[in-house]
Formats: sequence, structure tokens, C-alpha cells
Amino acid sequence: IRYYLFSYSLASLQQKAKVKAIRQILGYKNKKGKLYEHKGLVQEHNAVKIAQNVILVPAEQAVHFSQFFGQHKISYDLKEVWMSR
Repeated sequence: IRYYLFSYSLASLQQKAKVKAIRQILGYKNKKGKLYEHKGLVQEHNAVKIAQNVILVPAEQAVHFSQFFGQHKISYDLKEVWMSR
């Protein structure tokens, strides 16, 4: 099965933009009396967070991540990975 390993850097972004990007990528939960849960790109596209700023994405879903990083001017590196089940 083919995957892509995305490693990205938020260093060029200001703090407010970093927090927004992280929430859009990883999702978040917020409790204000009621629990609000927002899914991120990782949950929506069956990706896996491997380490800080490293995500393993199924090949057919990789376009969503590369478009997101491009739109938000986030620098990233992409490696193709093959795995067997």
C-alpha cells in the first residue's frame, strides 16, 4: 500500500497562524460547558500523526494535504512510502 510521509515546518508563520494551522491539521476539542470537537485533516482523511510535524497519509488523500500546505504557505517535504499489510 502506498503512503506519503509529510514533514512540515510552521517556523515561518506568526503565532496566531501557527495555532490556526495546527488546529486545521490535527483538529481540537474545546470544553465550554459543552464539549466541542472539531476534526482536522488527519481525522478526515485517515492519516496518522507519526511525530511532531510528521504525518503519514494514504496516497489517494495526499492531494488534500499538499493543497492545504500550499494555500497556507507552509513549507513541507514529501516522501513516498510503501507498506504491506
